[in-house]
Amino acid sequence: MDQIVSATPHLGDFVVVVGRTSTDLSQAVPQGVWPSLGGPTGPKVSYVRPDAQFTVAWSGDAVFTKQDRSIGIGLYHLVPNHQSANTNAVQVQDQLLATFRRQEKVGLEGLFGKYGFILWDAERATLLAGSDTFHTYPLFYHRTAEGFVCGTDLRLVRAAAGLGSNIDHQALYHYLNFAYVPAPSTIFEGIRKLLPGSQLEYRNGNLQVTRYWQPLYPEDLSGSEHELTDGLRDKIVETVQRYRPSDAVQWGTFLSGGTDSSSITGILAQQRADRKVASFSIGFGEADYDELEYARIAAKAFAVDAHMRDVDAQDTMDLIPWLVRTYDEPYANSSAIPTAYCARLAHEAGISVMIAGDGGDEIYGGNERYAKDKVMGWYYNLPTLVKWGGYGVERAMAPIDVRLLNKVKNFIHRSSLPNPDRFYTDDSFASDHFEELLVPGFRRDIDVASSLDLMRELYRDTAADSELHRLMYIDLMMAIAENDLVKVNRTAKATGVSVLYPYLDRDLIEFTGRIGAKWKVKHLTKRYLFKRAMDGILPPEILAKKKQGFGLPIGVWFREHQGFRELLNDTLLSQRAQERGYFERDFIKSIVQRHQQGVWDYTQELWLMLMLELWHREHLDG
Repeated sequence: MDQIVSATPHLGDFVVVVGRTSTDLSQAVPQGVWPSLGGPTGPKVSYVRPDAQFTVAWSGDAVFTKQDRSIGIGLYHLVPNHQSANTNAVQVQDQLLATFRRQEKVGLEGLFGKYGFILWDAERATLLAGSDTFHTYPLFYHRTAEGFVCGTDLRLVRAAAGLGSNIDHQALYHYLNFAYVPAPSTIFEGIRKLLPGSQLEYRNGNLQVTRYWQPLYPEDLSGSEHELTDGLRDKIVETVQRYRPSDAVQWGTFLSGGTDSSSITGILAQQRADRKVASFSIGFGEADYDELEYARIAAKAFAVDAHMRDVDAQDTMDLIPWLVRTYDEPYANSSAIPTAYCARLAHEAGISVMIAGDGGDEIYGGNERYAKDKVMGWYYNLPTLVKWGGYGVERAMAPIDVRLLNKVKNFIHRSSLPNPDRFYTDDSFASDHFEELLVPGFRRDIDVASSLDLMRELYRDTAADSELHRLMYIDLMMAIAENDLVKVNRTAKATGVSVLYPYLDRDLIEFTGRIGAKWKVKHLTKRYLFKRAMDGILPPEILAKKKQGFGLPIGVWFREHQGFRELLNDTLLSQRAQERGYFERDFIKSIVQRHQQGVWDYTQELWLMLMLELWHREHLDG
């Protein structure tokens, strides 16, 4: 192991470089090289050398084993009565090393929590690296004829490998469909991203990547509706309570006013009535996007110490440059903005750990598109002659209402597709506009079906019998691992807080996989069993509300706010953007105009192209 680069984009990140001439990493790595974030109460990279043979680089928190929930690495213990910080980090690492000595593997299937690690065995010239089940701590790697580079930040790996700035056009195409770059691709040629629930081994110049965990859906939990409801409630409460940090840590919860964040806040508030839970919420002046009313209902019901603030268009514009710097790849989930302000609000209040509700939709059946897909599935299975009646309705409506006609045409088109092709049409901007959006030179580098093929592979990858569980699996592997967790972790990390996710606990996911799909979306009622289980924990108003989440009125601002209009036009229609060689300028100009004139809503498409151009200017143009 030749070197470790310690100049990091975020404190706590690290990169490891293996060269062919290396014999012993420990000779090249000084003690104390690893930086920490937030002093004694923040997550840190741990450096341990039990003997001359092994070196371990760790970044993580809230890590424990299946057998002993009291063991933790990092700062935040999940089990009550274990208050001291970082006292058992060496135990976890020693346990992994003992397993490696016996079996030449580290046994990640028995490790729970958030972590990323690299282990170097000098005697065997072997490097092992792995990350948690949803790669909360992602790992990037690059293989060359001279050796191997692996690290927790794409910028570090790129710098350590001495790579240029060649954009992977296929990865960029994925971004234009999904608004993020999914693993195993990265935005740069030659660098890969370790898939969720995987580990890699680099031994004597050979690289092997293996999967150690994925969600399963046996649907083998039997019982009456009442019994299943009680069982789910008990499991949720036990899981959330286990994620409560020790009293030595200042912590709080994200509280959007939705069912996931509200249920977690409520369970934690009921667990310890002698200490108020601190909650943090963001709202907007535009009524259709503001959930503070429901956050206030939850805060009052649970008697929490509520912290709230409004975010307006100028706040958002002020944050955009920081947001672009924060992400090492192009990223276009606009809800990163309220997430970042929520994390800042918590940090200003002295909070070092936040607890989030991400994952609830994907394990309890809460996404709106699950119900929509069920309706489309009914149409898909209709006899062909009946479907022809739908086409007749479409033609009859042609002179009546263009918007309604487009909705009907869209429904009929999507409903005529099998899954996962039907599901993919939620994320298919570049695929749908392939010829008119992308310039010919870019199109020649692209397999137009490649983004859909990623989803098809995941759809085939799970052994779930039900359609719903296959779609929920896709969402866990993509919407959660590649999108939501990237959003929350990056903004929180750059702000100085760490985030825990009770609803992404492996035990809980495996438990919910045993519950039949019919209890998750019953008829068209989403979260059916979960809402039954939360009756008595959540206020009735929140159980009955429609889902919003941390959305924001970007589309309104693109039309009505002068600063946003200028930013959009001056950026996307600039000569600088045109010279990238990606997009047909006339098409970009047309959708900007159509959106700003109120003809059609292109909010997501415009936002992802805006963030892409700003990312280029920040990370590549120098």
